[in-house]
Amino acid sequence: MKRLAFLIFSFSHFLIFIGSAKAQQPYGYAPGNVSNEEISGLGGGKNEFVQGMTRFDPSSDPALARMKGKKVVGVRCYLRAAYKQARQNRSGILASQGSIGNIIRTQYVDFEEGWNDVLFDEPITIDDQPLFLGLQVYETIGTPYPIVAYNAATVPQSCYVNLAKKTWEEYTDKGTPLILALVEEEAAASFARTAYAQNTTHPQTVAPDRDFLGGLYIHNFTNEPIQHLEIAMQGEGAESPTLRTITLPTPLPAYGSTIVNAQLRAGSTESTTASWTATVTQINGQEAQQGRPGTTQLYVTYDNFIRTPLIEEFTSQRCINCPQMAYFLEKALQEYPGDYVYVAHHSGFQEDVFTTQPDREILYVFGGYENEYNPAIMYNRSILEGENQIIQGVRDMSPEPYTQALALAADMPAMAEVNIESNKDQVTVSGRVARDLVGKPLYLSCYLVEDGISTKDYFQKGMDDADAPSDLKDVFRHNGVILHYFTHEAIGDLLDIEANGSYSVTYPMTEKAGFGGTSRRLVAFVHKVNKNDLRDNSVLNAAELVMDATSIHEIKNEKLKMKNDVYDLSGRIRGQMVNGKLAKGIYISNGHKINIK
Repeated sequence: MKRLAFLIFSFSHFLIFIGSAKAQQPYGYAPGNVSNEEISGLGGGKNEFVQGMTRFDPSSDPALARMKGKKVVGVRCYLRAAYKQARQNRSGILASQGSIGNIIRTQYVDFEEGWNDVLFDEPITIDDQPLFLGLQVYETIGTPYPIVAYNAATVPQSCYVNLAKKTWEEYTDKGTPLILALVEEEAAASFARTAYAQNTTHPQTVAPDRDFLGGLYIHNFTNEPIQHLEIAMQGEGAESPTLRTITLPTPLPAYGSTIVNAQLRAGSTESTTASWTATVTQINGQEAQQGRPGTTQLYVTYDNFIRTPLIEEFTSQRCINCPQMAYFLEKALQEYPGDYVYVAHHSGFQEDVFTTQPDREILYVFGGYENEYNPAIMYNRSILEGENQIIQGVRDMSPEPYTQALALAADMPAMAEVNIESNKDQVTVSGRVARDLVGKPLYLSCYLVEDGISTKDYFQKGMDDADAPSDLKDVFRHNGVILHYFTHEAIGDLLDIEANGSYSVTYPMTEKAGFGGTSRRLVAFVHKVNKNDLRDNSVLNAAELVMDATSIHEIKNEKLKMKNDVYDLSGRIRGQMVNGKLAKGIYISNGHKINIK
C-alpha cells in the first residue's frame, strides 16, 4: 500500500532563518524562522522519487493578484540532507501552471543541506492561473523524508506530494512545506504591510455567536517586524466580521510566523464544518494591504456531547505480529484516564474462529481488499491529525504511538450522545445527535463482545517471537471479540432520528455460549457509512456496558477509579454517596461522562 510517511526532526541548536536577497524577494506561506520542534519531514521512506509543491493562486491571494505581470525568478526550499543528483536528472526544482500536473519547468540542480535558492533559467510571468512551485529528489532509505514542513499550522492548498511520480495528492494536515517563491525585487511592493492569520486548533466544538479561546497562526509576508495586528474574523452565518486587536508578546520578525492564543468569535451557523475566516486589516497601527484570508472549519453547535473514543483493531489468530501490537496498545489503554470502547475485528489478513460478519463488512475502510493487512488499528473510524488514512499500522514497539493517537481520538468533538440499557429481555440504545445532523444518514451498530479469552484454549501465533516482551505470554488474552451483533445489518442499521435529534432503538437480548472469557460488554456507537468516500465514515460517539461473563444481565461498574475528582451534574464533588459509594446516576470525572448503574 502506498502511504505517506513523516518524521519529526530533533536537531540540537537548529534554527532556520530566511534573510532577504538582493535581487529577489521571498514570497510564500512557510515561516521564515522555525525551531526544530516545529518541523517534520515528508516522503515515502524508501528508494523512490518524491516531489513536493506549494500552490500560489491569484484567485485566492490578493497579494499575488497585485503581482500580475511580475516575474517569479526561482524557488527557495529547504532540504534536510544534500541531494547532489543533477547529473542523473533526479534532483531539481519544479513549476506547474494552471494545474499541478502541467509542469512547465524542470530544472536539475544539486541541493545542499539546508536552504537553497535556485533561479530559473527563464523566469515565469505571474498571470491569472495558479502557479505550483516545488522540488524533486530521489529519496533513499539512507536519507529519507526529504521535504521539510512546518507542522504547527497547515495553510490550505499548500502541501502537495507526489510519491514515485505517480499521483499528486494534497495533504491537509501535514503542515506547510518550506517552499517559497523568489520574485523579482519590483514585486515586493505588492506584499508590503501584508500578513496572514488562521485558526489552528480546529476541529473543535464551539458554541454559535460566542467567543472561544483559539490558537491563531500569524505569518509575516514582509521584511519588517510586526508587533500589533487588527484581525477581522467572520464565522459562517455572521452578518459582519468581528474586529479584534492582537498584541504579540514579542515582535514577529521579517518573514516569520508565530502562534498566539486569542479570543476568537464563532459564527451563528450550526454545522460540523462551519467556515471561519480571518483577515489582517491593520499592521502596527497602519492599514494593511489586503492579503490572503485564512479560512478553516469549526464544529459549531449548542449540543456539546462528551467524547468516548472507539478503538478498533484488526487482528487474527494467525497473525505473528498482532500480539505485540495488542500488548503495547493495552499498555496505552491502561494509562488513559477516561472512558473508551475497544473492539477487535478478526479479519483483514486471515479469518479465524472469532470472525463474524461485522468483521468482514468493515474491511472497506482499507480502501480495497488488496490493501488489507494485520495488525492494524483505527480510532473513531477517522483520519487523525498527521495521518492520511483511517487505517494505521504497527508503530515502534512502545505504548507512546497509541497513547498519542488515543489522545487525538479523545479530543475529537462528539456529535452524538449514546446510552445503553439492558435487562434479561432486551437491549435499548438511545440518545441524541447534533441538530445539524438531523435528516442525514446515520447508522447504529450494537455488539455483544467478550474479553479475557485464554490462549490455552484458543491459540495465537507470535507468542514465541524472539523480540516479544518477556511477559507477553502471561498477559496476552483475546479481547474485544464480537460474539453477536444486534442490528439487522452487519454494517449497522440506518437510524430513525426525530426532529429534535433524539433516537431510541430496542433489540431482543440474546444468550451466547462464548469462548470462556472473563467478562463481556455491550457496545454501541453511532457512525457514518460511506464506501465511496473513506473520509466520511467517522464515529459520532460510542458507549458500552460492562457485564458479567456468566450472566450477561448483571451490570458491573468496573471502570470508575476514584483517583480524580468526580462531579455530579449539579457540580457537587463526588456527588451523592450511599454507603461510601456513588449513587446511581451520571457523573463527570476528568472531563468524561460516567454512568453508574
